[in-house]
Amino acid sequence: MIDTALFQADAWRPFVAALRDSMPPEAEQAEFRGTMSPGGFGGSIAYDGDHRRAGRASEPGERPTDRLRSLCALTGGQTVAIRGVTTRAGTAVVSIVAATPQVSFGMGSDLLEDVHLVAGAHPEPYRREPVRHDVAASAGADAGTVTALVRQLLPDARPADPVELAAAEADLGTALPDDVRALFLAAAEGTLILQPADGERFYGLRIVPLADAAARAYLEPRARYLSWRYGATEVVAPDPYGRVQQLAASPAWFVVGDDGGGNLYVVDLAPGPQGTIGQVLFVDHELSAGARWLAPSLTELLTDRPATLAKPGPDDALLVRVGARTGRTLADVQPATEVLYVRVAAAPCDLSGLSGHRLRTLVTEAAAVADLSAVTALPALEYLKLDVAGWQQLLRDGQVPTTLLAAGLSGRAGWTDTVGVVNALLAAWRQEPIAVIDVAVQL
Repeated sequence: MIDTALFQADAWRPFVAALRDSMPPEAEQAEFRGTMSPGGFGGSIAYDGDHRRAGRASEPGERPTDRLRSLCALTGGQTVAIRGVTTRAGTAVVSIVAATPQVSFGMGSDLLEDVHLVAGAHPEPYRREPVRHDVAASAGADAGTVTALVRQLLPDARPADPVELAAAEADLGTALPDDVRALFLAAAEGTLILQPADGERFYGLRIVPLADAAARAYLEPRARYLSWRYGATEVVAPDPYGRVQQLAASPAWFVVGDDGGGNLYVVDLAPGPQGTIGQVLFVDHELSAGARWLAPSLTELLTDRPATLAKPGPDDALLVRVGARTGRTLADVQPATEVLYVRVAAAPCDLSGLSGHRLRTLVTEAAAVADLSAVTALPALEYLKLDVAGWQQLLRDGQVPTTLLAAGLSGRAGWTDTVGVVNALLAAWRQEPIAVIDVAVQL
């Protein structure tokens, strides 16, 4: 629970004073938007609405945001959004929004980042389920080879408990490949370092224990895409060889190891039509979706030691950016296009020609589109990111697409207007409004 001291003017007076003291001589107002949590704080400052103008520190080497450090402990273990504004005369108000499932926080301008209209919904790439194809394990997979290699490299290793292995398979709903079972029955954990060392070949992996819930949780959709706007704008390029299904994440990926740098090696129990059961994929922790093919089996990964990841196919048909300096137009939108960015150009884009298209994500702003009502003719649209003015127009005209699962806000619009749009969208989906607590501060 948030400490009530956070809602007292005295708690905010040092920060507000530093914010005012940072103002350039010609500025009349300073505004901060950001977040705080026990783990840190951050955001951006705008002077008279322009966040690009630099201000002075209140003391040498100090920034206004440094005064937030002492307030982080008052957040009750959660993240809170903060909007603080002060005038040169010293009249100030700090607006506080506690963490809520209905809204995700950004940093700075897009402080109220996404509105979650349907509780618990994931972006479409993360809702995809693997299809079972009639494929077999690789002919190169061999349990005996894996057992012998692991015992050679880790002679003192403790094997995994067969009961624990059976429980993991029960959770998966299918048996693990024999060579994967052999890995764990030879060593529950440990690092396999393959010799001779060769920078051009696969060097080994750390065995992820069956009970390592954190590593396996990373494969869950929410852990990969973090926030709706990132998940909604992800596309998964197809594997040109048909070995890996076009999935952002898959319940059929089972972690067997990591590289010590946060990246995972998984065996794929539901490969594409040209793949093999138990093929090894690489999950890059810096990417929010998908996995890249590495070897047809765990055995062949450890013996043939391939080090080159397969390249995905092109994704330029899946994601299209239209606008000044993009070199692309709405004519580049194909039947397969999932995500469309429309930026401001010399003339607003006419989206009416896309009526009926199965776009799932549209990122634009009111000035970039000739007629915003065209978004209602996109039957698969589940995420729309607009500036506040665009949302106000759609709300006023009753033209917010009813297919939306989440809504994104962009731009540094007025705070009252921004909160008004968020709560109007929540009301349209019969959700509770966000609560904003205003703390008045007089310097």
